[in-house]
Amino acid sequence: MSTLEPLVLVRHAEAEHHLLAITGGWTNSYLTERGIHQAQLAADRLKHELADIPVSLGCSSLTRAQHTAQIIGRTLGLDPVPHHGLSDLNNGIAAGKTHQEARILANKRYEPYLDWHPYPEAESWRQFFQRVVQFIEPYCAQSRQPSILVSHSAVIHVIIAWWLGLEVESRTFFNIAPASLTVLTVNRWGERTLERLNDTAHLYAMGLVDPIQLSVNQAG
Repeated sequence: MSTLEPLVLVRHAEAEHHLLAITGGWTNSYLTERGIHQAQLAADRLKHELADIPVSLGCSSLTRAQHTAQIIGRTLGLDPVPHHGLSDLNNGIAAGKTHQEARILANKRYEPYLDWHPYPEAESWRQFFQRVVQFIEPYCAQSRQPSILVSHSAVIHVIIAWWLGLEVESRTFFNIAPASLTVLTVNRWGERTLERLNDTAHLYAMGLVDPIQLSVNQAG
């Protein structure tokens, strides 16, 4: 455990599907103008805070994450490497559909919840959790320097849970805002730590962060 390199997890910035009431998951959508600005602010902060620390840059294979990673990469002088294992939860035939259309296509919820496929051809949460862990475990074992990984809120949930040793049955979730930073480190005692979670300080000065949310939000 003590040999693990730190991870900086970045959720992709605001994307078109957030504004068009379209599902996330494997829907491919581009960043909005606001999202591009958010991504640049995240990139500038990373450049300032990481200074001359050598890091690698990986991202989800979905367009919104690659677009965010490209902005970060240009600022840090890095080429982002896309990884399918960092892609969002596969929402099957609901990809590209509006929320209203997706509700019509949805499978009736059943137990155990972890094995429920919300839509035809979609992943269950257990399958998704296992896919992400099967990517991140060997990735971290082979990494020789800190990594910035640009991905999705659900993927970041799973990576945090894995890092902290939480099983899929723990059903632990976190709110992860667009263009936020989450940092995972190992402390001097060799313990895996959550150094920061959903940090959006870089967005506040420009008014590009959403206010506190007390209602249900769409992930992705």
